[in-house]
Amino acid sequence: MICRNITVEGIVQGVGFRPFVYRIAKNHNICGYVRNTGGRVEIVAEGSQGNIKNFLNSLISDKPDVSQIYSIEQEETDIHGYTDFSIIQSSSDRTPNSILVPDIGICNNCTLELADPQNRRYSYPFISCTECGPRYTVTNTLPYDRYNTSMGEFKPCPICDKEYSSPSDRRFHAQTVCCQECGPQLKFTDSNGQLISHRDNAITDCSNAINEGKIQAIKGYGGFHLACDAFNVESVQRLRERIGRPQQPFAIMVKDIGTARELVHINDREEKLLLSSKRPAVILNIKNETCGHDLEEIAPQLHNIGVMLPYSGIQQMLFRNTSSPAYVMTSANVPGLPMVIDDDIAIRELGHIADNYLLHDIRIENRIDDSVIRSFEHDHVFIRRSRGYVPEPIELPFDVRPCVGVGAELSNTLIFASGNKAYISPHIGNTSHFETSKYHAEVFECFSKLTSIEPERWGCDLHPHFSTTIFAKDNGGDAVVPVQHHHAHLVSLMADAGLERDARMIGIALDGVGYGSDGTVWGGEVLETSYTEHIRHAHLKTHAMPGGDLCSYYPERMVLSMLQGLVDHDELLELPFELKHGQKEAEMVLGQLDKRINVIMSSSSGRVLDAAAALLGICRYRSYQGEPSMKLESIARKAKDRSLELPVNIKDNILDTGRLLLELYRHMDEYTVPELAYAYEDAFSRGVAELAIRSANRTGIDIIGLTGGVAYNEHINYRIRDVIEENGLRFVSHSRIPCGDAGISLGQAIVASLHE
Repeated sequence: MICRNITVEGIVQGVGFRPFVYRIAKNHNICGYVRNTGGRVEIVAEGSQGNIKNFLNSLISDKPDVSQIYSIEQEETDIHGYTDFSIIQSSSDRTPNSILVPDIGICNNCTLELADPQNRRYSYPFISCTECGPRYTVTNTLPYDRYNTSMGEFKPCPICDKEYSSPSDRRFHAQTVCCQECGPQLKFTDSNGQLISHRDNAITDCSNAINEGKIQAIKGYGGFHLACDAFNVESVQRLRERIGRPQQPFAIMVKDIGTARELVHINDREEKLLLSSKRPAVILNIKNETCGHDLEEIAPQLHNIGVMLPYSGIQQMLFRNTSSPAYVMTSANVPGLPMVIDDDIAIRELGHIADNYLLHDIRIENRIDDSVIRSFEHDHVFIRRSRGYVPEPIELPFDVRPCVGVGAELSNTLIFASGNKAYISPHIGNTSHFETSKYHAEVFECFSKLTSIEPERWGCDLHPHFSTTIFAKDNGGDAVVPVQHHHAHLVSLMADAGLERDARMIGIALDGVGYGSDGTVWGGEVLETSYTEHIRHAHLKTHAMPGGDLCSYYPERMVLSMLQGLVDHDELLELPFELKHGQKEAEMVLGQLDKRINVIMSSSSGRVLDAAAALLGICRYRSYQGEPSMKLESIARKAKDRSLELPVNIKDNILDTGRLLLELYRHMDEYTVPELAYAYEDAFSRGVAELAIRSANRTGIDIIGLTGGVAYNEHINYRIRDVIEENGLRFVSHSRIPCGDAGISLGQAIVASLHE
C-alpha cells in the first residue's frame, strides 16, 4: 500500500475533471480525495502500487474531451488510512498560471434532452452539464465552484442537488446545474423594457418577432447580440440603418450544418471547426447558388461570410420556433466599443435599434465576443480569439518571467504570461474610446486575479500617447518596456510558430499603421527579428498621407499622393473621383502635397492596397476597418484572365509602390477590374517577397515570416509564401494567434520579459 500526492495542471476546472477522477479512483480501488486548488486539481491517492499505476494511466488516457493536462506532478507521502474516495471542498490557495476553462458550446446530450418532451429539462434554455455551458463568463474567481460564479445566486432544487451529488449522473459536480424549477429564467420585453412575456412564452414571442422581420436584442452568456432574419432583406437593411453599419459584413448563425452546406463551401476541416465545442464563427466562401437566398445584403461585395452554429440552449430553441434557417447575429455594440452586458444599459443604449429584448437573470461576470476564424484553402487563422478559446493559455516555446503586454490601440487584447504559458484576453476593442479604455482596465484586473501572475515586466507600444501606453506607465513604473509595433507583431509570430529562444527571422509585417522607430508611420516592413531586437532592412516606399488619417477613410487621397509626380497634374484632376468636395478637394490635396502641409509620411501597405481599390472604383470611402482591401481581394478572385504581370521596381531595398500604382493606371483601359485587381495584388506580393528574400540572402537567415492585418488576404498570403518557398526558404505564419493587432500583446509581453 502506498500514498501519492498528485497535482494536475491544465484545463481541469469546469470540465468535469473531479467527477472523472472520482469514477476512475473507484474503478481502480483507490482511496483518498480530489479537490480544486486555485487553478489546479489536487489528488491524494492510496492503494496498491499496481492500482495507482493503472489509475494514473487512466487519468491521462481517459480524461474528459474538453480537458487538457499540461503536467502531472506526484510525490510519495505517508499513508493516511483513507477508507473511501471523495470530492472534498476546494482550497482557495492561488498559484501563478491558474487556468479556467472557456465557455463550452452545448453538447449533444444536452441538445437531445432539450428536444425531448419526456425530459424534465425539455425546452429549458439554460440546460448544461459537466461537458458544456458557461464557464469564463459566469466566474468571478477561482477555484471554479458554484459559490464563485453568478450561478451561486440560484439554489439548486432537490432533484438538481441529487444529480449534483450522484457519481453516476452526467451532472455530478456540475457547477451550473439548474432546471426550470430552480434556475434562471427568460423574459421578453418591448424596446422600452416593458414586460411582454416570460419563461417559455418569451422564446415563442421572440421567435414570432423574428418571423415578422423585427430586430431582437438577445442576451447570451457573454453579452448581447442583435439578431434578425438573415433572409429578410428589409430587416437586414433596417438593422444597418439603425446601427450605422452601411457596408460592414454581418456574421450569420445557421440552424444546422446542413443549412451551412447550402450557403457556403465547407471542407472537412472547416466543418470540424464549426461543430467543435468552441463554436467559432468561421469565414467561409459563399456559394454561387445558395438555394435562392441572396447574401449580398449581409456581406456586400464580398466573396465570403462569417458562419457559426448555435452554441446555447436559447439559440437552439429560437431556431426551433422560427421559419428562417439563418439569423444575422452581431455583437450589440458600437464598433470599437465593448459589447453591452447589462440589462438596463442595453435598454437605454439599444432602444433605437432593437424592437424587442430577450433577457435572462444570470449576471454576466466577464463579457466575451464570438471568436472569428478566417479559413483559407489549406489552413486557417484567428481574426478574433475570444469565446470558446479564452482564457485557455497559449504554450510558449520557452519560459518567460512573469510579464504583461497591454496591447495595441485598435483590436486590443492584453496578455499575462509566466513560465511557458501565455493567457490572452478576449477582444477588447479600440482603446482610444474612454469606455473601451475603462474596459481594458477591468480585463486587466480580471486576468490578474484569474492567473495570479504578478508581472515583473510590462510591455506596451512605442507610441507615447496611446491610452494603453499611459496605462502601463501609470501602473508598471520602471518595469515598463516600450516595444515597436511591428517588432511586437513579429515576436508574436515567432512564438506562435514555436521558434526557439535564440532564433532569428526575416519578418514581413504588413498592416495599416504602426509607430516606427524613426517617428514616422510604418506599415510595410521587412525586419531582421529576434525576440529582443529588430533591424529594418527594407520597406515599402514612404508616401505622404494628406490630411493624415483622413486617407484611411478617403483612399482617393492616397491615389493622388502616390501618383503625384508620375502623372500630369491636370490628368490627375480628370480622374473620376468621388471626393466629398469634388475637384476642388482634389486641387486642395495636391496643394497640400506640393507644400507638405498637414501630411504624415507612411510606408503603410494598407493604404497602398486601399489606393488600388479606390483607383479601380471598387471602394472610394471606408465605412469599416479594412473595407477597401477586403473588397479588392473579393473582386480579384473573379479574374478570369490572370496573365497580366505588372513590373516590380525595387531600389535601395525599397519597393516603389507609387510606380506599381502607375502601372495599374496605365493598364486600366486594357483589362477588366477583376484582372487589374488580381495583377496588382500579385505584383505587390512578389515585390514584398523579393524584399524579404534579398534580406535573407544578405543575412544568411533561412526563415521568413508574415504577419499583420494584410496577411488575412488569402491571395497575398499564399503568393508571398509560394515565392519564398520556391527560393528554398522556410515560410512561417500564424495559426494560434491573430495576424492583426489582436496578436500584438503577446509580442509586447515576450520582448518585455526578456529585457534586462
